[in-house]
Amino acid sequence: AFMLFALAAYSIVALYGRVVLMGGVAYPHSFNWAFVFVSLLLLIIGALFFLMTHSITRSVSRLTDAIHAFAASGQLSDLPIDRSTPREVRALMSAFVKLATQVEAAHKRDVETSRVKSDFISTAAHQLRTPLTGIRWALEALQKESLTSEQEALVANAAEKSHELVAIVGTLLDISSIESGKYKYAFVKVDMAQFLASEVTEFERLAVDRKVTLRFRPNEHALLSVRIDKERMKWVLDNLLENAIHYTPAGGFVEAWVDMLGQEKLAVYVRDTGIGIPAADRGNIFERFYRAGNAISKESEGNGLGLYIARAIVKDHGGELRFAANAEGIGTTFTLTLPVTA
Repeated sequence: AFMLFALAAYSIVALYGRVVLMGGVAYPHSFNWAFVFVSLLLLIIGALFFLMTHSITRSVSRLTDAIHAFAASGQLSDLPIDRSTPREVRALMSAFVKLATQVEAAHKRDVETSRVKSDFISTAAHQLRTPLTGIRWALEALQKESLTSEQEALVANAAEKSHELVAIVGTLLDISSIESGKYKYAFVKVDMAQFLASEVTEFERLAVDRKVTLRFRPNEHALLSVRIDKERMKWVLDNLLENAIHYTPAGGFVEAWVDMLGQEKLAVYVRDTGIGIPAADRGNIFERFYRAGNAISKESEGNGLGLYIARAIVKDHGGELRFAANAEGIGTTFTLTLPVTA
């Protein structure tokens, strides 16, 4: 813009010299003064333009750096606002500082609320575990006594429910450990294909009972190993396989396999021809205590904690757990990715 302005100014000087002063004796002298005047004017305007541009550029650069830092860390870095900064840029910077301060305050409230909830869950679970364990033992002892068939049925049902309650309490304690960073892992090097094949074998009886075809697809080429906590990862795979079988109608199939995903990641796939996950529920499927509406209709039992814990475990392994509707046919495919080890 400044170059165009300078070009226009010198063009006017040239036109002035050619049209107005061409016939006069004082032409050279007047033309030179006009040229000098325009040059000085352009020099002053150029200096002002440079200072203003530099001020705007510097302020916008600082604002951009502050935005990137806030996006990366969630904390507002120092953002000085000079009086020399143009008013509009100052207003923009002030608005960002105000917004970032509000976001920080809201995040702190959310963190505190989450901490209080986690502490409550942990305390309640610890308080419930002892009496529930006592009830379970009492019911198991009662099952060994001489009872009528009706009494046996009632005690067996109560014992089953007590086992479920103890399991729920254990799950709540797991959540508390995850959210407090106290979830302990013992990582070992594992051949994931063999590990998954073993897990699939354990679920063959459940698949037969549900009239669902369950199969493990061997890989045709060599796979790199991964480092996992076998007990925790077994819990994740058990959750994925059990869900796939439970939510697949009779006559359907569940397939699991392992493959490389590039050179640095290994992927575990669990594909089913089940009821799928409705689009409206997909954004919340990994949230605590959340269950999709069609899942509740298909299986009334469940607490909506399995996938939440599974994803947390996978993240602690440096991996990722996601899902997608099958491109062909019905059902869902869950994909668990893990970094490979040499």
